[in-house]
Amino acid sequence: MKKFFRNSFSRSLDAKGRLMLPPGFREGLVAEGGNGTFWLTAYYGHLTAYLPDDWDAIIEQLNRIRFPSPALSNFKSKVIGLAQEMLPDAQGRVRIPQPLMREAGLCKDVVLVGMYDKFEIWDQGRLDAIELTDVSAELAASGIEFSL
Repeated sequence: MKKFFRNSFSRSLDAKGRLMLPPGFREGLVAEGGNGTFWLTAYYGHLTAYLPDDWDAIIEQLNRIRFPSPALSNFKSKVIGLAQEMLPDAQGRVRIPQPLMREAGLCKDVVLVGMYDKFEIWDQGRLDAIELTDVSAELAASGIEFSL
C-alpha cells in the first residue's frame, strides 16, 4: 500500500475557498512520477482525494455495474458527477468547487486526514461530532484483528 498521505492537519479555507495542502501531501502527489494532480469527490459528509490511477480504477469498477439499483445509481451520480480533477497552484493551494463544499458541509475550519493512499477533507465540526462506536465484530468479520 502506498503511504503518501499520513497524519492529520488543521487548516482554514480562505475567502475564495482555497485550501493550503500540507507539504507532505504535496510531496505525495508527485511521488513515483505523479504530476501533482488528484481527483476530489464527496460522499458520506466529507471529501476524499484520490491519486489519478486509483480514481481511474474506482471509475472502472463502478462502470462495470450494468443495472444498478436506484440507490447505487444515485451514489454513482453524486460520486462521479461531483468529482473534480485538482492541481495545486505554486503555493500548494487548491480551490475547492462550491458543489463539493456544499456536499461536504465545509465551512472555514477543516481537517485533512491522511489515509495512506488517499486523504480526506472534513469540516472540523463534522469530524469532531463523530462518536466512535464498537466495530470489533465488523473488523473480525473482515479478518482484521489487532489490539488497542
